[in-house]
Amino acid sequence: MMKERIEYITKHEPTVQAFVEGALDSTGVFDARLDVDQTLPLAGLLLGVKDIINVDGYHTRCGSELPSRLFEGPQASCVTRLQKAGAIVAGKTVTAEFAVSDPGPTRNPRNLNHTPGGSSSGSAAAVAAGFCDIALGTQTSGSVIRPAGYCGTIGYKPSFGRVALDGVLPFSASMDHIGLFAKDMQTLTSTLPILLPDWQSELSDPTTDLVFGVPTGSYINIAMPPIRAQFEKTTRLIESAGSRLKPVVLCDDIAIHNDNHDQIANAELYQIHAAWFDEYRDVYKPKSRAAVEFGKSVSAQTLTQRMSEARRVQLWMQRLMREKAIDAWVAPVAPDLAPEGIASTGDFRMNAIWSYTGLPVITFPTGIDDRNLPYSIQIVGRFGQDEALLKISQSIYDLIGISELPLAWNA
Repeated sequence: MMKERIEYITKHEPTVQAFVEGALDSTGVFDARLDVDQTLPLAGLLLGVKDIINVDGYHTRCGSELPSRLFEGPQASCVTRLQKAGAIVAGKTVTAEFAVSDPGPTRNPRNLNHTPGGSSSGSAAAVAAGFCDIALGTQTSGSVIRPAGYCGTIGYKPSFGRVALDGVLPFSASMDHIGLFAKDMQTLTSTLPILLPDWQSELSDPTTDLVFGVPTGSYINIAMPPIRAQFEKTTRLIESAGSRLKPVVLCDDIAIHNDNHDQIANAELYQIHAAWFDEYRDVYKPKSRAAVEFGKSVSAQTLTQRMSEARRVQLWMQRLMREKAIDAWVAPVAPDLAPEGIASTGDFRMNAIWSYTGLPVITFPTGIDDRNLPYSIQIVGRFGQDEALLKISQSIYDLIGISELPLAWNA
C-alpha cells in the first residue's frame, strides 16, 4: 500500500510541486511505515509540514533565498506531538516567502491552471492531491482556511493560543496561528486531540437547535455573485435541517478591521526581520520586501493603538456571539474561487477578521464549478470552544460536505 502511494506521489508531484527539498525519501518513508506502532492513533499517516516550521533532519528555508542558517532551531512541538502519535513526515511543503504573499511554484491539484492559495500552498495542495493525510500550515490572515477552500480539502485554524508556536518563524506574534489540513473529517477528528494538548471532548456542545450567525453588510458584500449564490444555497440546506439562521451585521466596514490587522501583522513582521533586512534587502522577494517596509513605517504609537483596538474588537466579538446566542458563524471562504494563474495567493478579506479576533475556524468543500474549482464554507466557533466547533462542523459536513472531488488528472 505504501509503495503504491509513493509511486503515486512520485508520478504527480512534479506537476503539483507541493514539496520542497528533501520532500520524499521513498525508502525512508517506507521503512518508517513498517516501524510505526500500529496501535498509535495516527499510525502511518503521512504528514506535510509548511517550510516555516522546524523539523529535525530538514532545512527550514521559508520559501526564501536568505541563508537557511538564520532560521535554524529546535523542532516545533506541534510536529513532535503528531510524530509521537504515529504520523510520518513525508516532507516540507512549499510556502509563500516568509508566509507573506510571494508564492512558490505549487499548483492547485483540482485545476492546475489556478492557484492553490497561500501562504500554506504546499500543505493544502499535498493533502488535496492525496500526497499527505494531514499537513501543518500557519495562518496570520487567511493562509490555512483560504488554501483549504481553494483546494477543496478540510482546513482548521484554532482559537488563538491553543497550539504552541515554538519552532515556527513568526510572521506576527499577535496574529499567527498553527493550522491543520486533513484529507477528511474523520482524520481531522482523530488529529485535533493530538495537536491540541488541552483537548477536552467532554466539553463539546450539543449539535441540536443550533443558531448560525450569517454575516451581512460590508462583509458579505465583497463576495462575487457565484459565491453568494452557492453560499445562499448552502445556508438554505442548513436551515432546512432544523438549525436557525440569524443575519447579523458583522461590522460597518470590514476594510477597517482588515487594515488594522495588516498594520499589526506587518509591523510585527518588521520586528522579526529588522536584524536581517538591511543586509539582505535585495534578496527578499518583492511582496515580502514591500510588507517589511510597510511594517517599518508603522510607528510604535500606532502599533500600540492598533493592538488596543484589536483587543477591543476581540472582546466585542465574543460578547456579540453570547448576546445573539450564536453558536457559530457560517460564511464563504473567499470573495471568489481560486484565481487563475499562480502569481497570487488570493483574496484574504473574508478570512482576516477571524484571525484578528482569534476565533476557531473549520472549512470544507460544498461543491465545484464547471472548471473543477471548489466552493467551500467556513464555520467559525466561539473563542476557545474548538471542541464544540468540531462537533458543529461535523454535523454540517454530514449535511452538505463533499467528500470526493475530482483531481485535475482525473477530471
